[in-house]
Amino acid sequence: MKITSQEQANRTGMQSGALTQMLQGTREFGPTSRGSADDLAAQRIEQAKLGYAIGSMPAGEESKLLDKLGARLQFERTGTRLYEALISKLDAYGVFPGGPTREQLIEIRDEEHHHALLAQELIDGLGGDPTIVTPSADIESVAGHGLLCVLVDPRTTLIQCLEIVLIAELADHECWERLTKMIESSGKREQAPQVRAAQKTEDEHLAKVRAWIAASQKL
Repeated sequence: MKITSQEQANRTGMQSGALTQMLQGTREFGPTSRGSADDLAAQRIEQAKLGYAIGSMPAGEESKLLDKLGARLQFERTGTRLYEALISKLDAYGVFPGGPTREQLIEIRDEEHHHALLAQELIDGLGGDPTIVTPSADIESVAGHGLLCVLVDPRTTLIQCLEIVLIAELADHECWERLTKMIESSGKREQAPQVRAAQKTEDEHLAKVRAWIAASQKL
């Protein structure tokens, strides 16, 4: 496996080089405006109290379930893209002992895509519109964007990206587990086997990523 050098000069420290002069400048001239962390917190609290919602759902007893299904639809789309990017990292850096194979990553990518299609099918079955960006889907989109940014960064390695994918798989594990309980408690038991199967598959994804990261730490 190709390993990039980690011993290049790192100039981010604030206690060396030209940055010490910049620090001296801040002490000499001080801030150009008043304010503090407490002022920022007060502004955040004030804005939160205005009551703006991040989105809305049509009225109805299925709205909570449709909201969470919309979130899974969005996140599984992101998951598909995460594994697409991870395949590119493997192609760039190569395999390592105990790490993923290209075939394994392709299989998981396809399963993530299948889960997105499943969420879309379940939304349709409940009379919802899978093209609606629900409040939870909006949040999942923003959260997933940050993860994807790391994976498509040309500077990141396969191992670094596996650690980021672990974050996604941990979230997926929790969310599919909660969705299974919501489906079962909602009386939509005909959909429960499909959701439980997706949950089991996501648990397998999590176990594999954990094992790959553990193997990478032995390099």
